[in-house]
Amino acid sequence: MLLSKEIAVYLNLAACKLKQYSAAMLKQYNVGLTPEQFLLIDLLWNQGPMSQQKMADLMQKDKNSITKLVDALEKKGLVVRRKDETDRRSNLLVLTSEAEGLKMGAKEKGISILDSILEGISEEELKSFLDTLGKLTGNMELKIKDED
Repeated sequence: MLLSKEIAVYLNLAACKLKQYSAAMLKQYNVGLTPEQFLLIDLLWNQGPMSQQKMADLMQKDKNSITKLVDALEKKGLVVRRKDETDRRSNLLVLTSEAEGLKMGAKEKGISILDSILEGISEEELKSFLDTLGKLTGNMELKIKDED
């Protein structure tokens, strides 16, 4: 198999496995969130309220996907939409006090899930992998811009 094709296959496989494993572990830990819901809430924990468009950009998802995620999190009482006072056409995503209360325990569980898949890989290997992923991402972003 060509090296480039093998890399593409393994990147896709790794992304799928990461999502499956994260979902299973979040369920096992009784977190009650999908990996995507967890990511959305984690971004709000780290960066504070933001527009749905900014969230879509950060998560690399379309607005419809973000709307569905937010709808599900609103039903769980973890996120609310508030009018953006600086741009009334836009809604800000804001965590509820219930979501803030989950922060420490859920973050620790999320980190332990990620740490468990990195077992046996040295810090040097991880840094090299991160560097390579950064270069791959940059190359793809350049190609996307060239297409536009």
